[in-house]
Amino acid sequence: MAKPITSIQKRQMTEEERRAEALAKLKAAVGDSEEAVRELLEFIEQLHESGLLEAANALLKAREDVAKIVVGQLNQKPVTTMINHAFAIAGFAASLDPEKTAKLLEHIAAGAMEAYEQNSVETKKIGLFDLLKALNDPDINRAIRFFLSALKAIGKRFRNDG
Repeated sequence: MAKPITSIQKRQMTEEERRAEALAKLKAAVGDSEEAVRELLEFIEQLHESGLLEAANALLKAREDVAKIVVGQLNQKPVTTMINHAFAIAGFAASLDPEKTAKLLEHIAAGAMEAYEQNSVETKKIGLFDLLKALNDPDINRAIRFFLSALKAIGKRFRNDG
């Protein structure tokens, strides 16, 4: 009768066998993704020709020094102030109704373009009586009412803050 198996020894691969297996897997992967590998090699060649590959390599080698410089620049007062302004503007923009804002900007842009064209044709000097007569124009009156309402709302906010 045969002896029972009491232990199983797992076959250990040599370093050379591991490399050969890894190379075989790599060849198979390259064969499966041949077009992608070609595009990647072309991309790397373009980076090399333009000098960007060398610059990126130098940047990676000096990453600690670069990080110190970047952090130093980011800690300067003007930069932190600019970042705070950017966040404030983003918060302001997020609070606006996109449809109303788009309509307002569209009206302002169209009005500015029309005024630009009219101003290039009209050269007559505007006097005080011309301004008073303009107040009777319903379009001018509507725009003035809009700006006066905006000024009033801004003034209320200032009073509440003060």
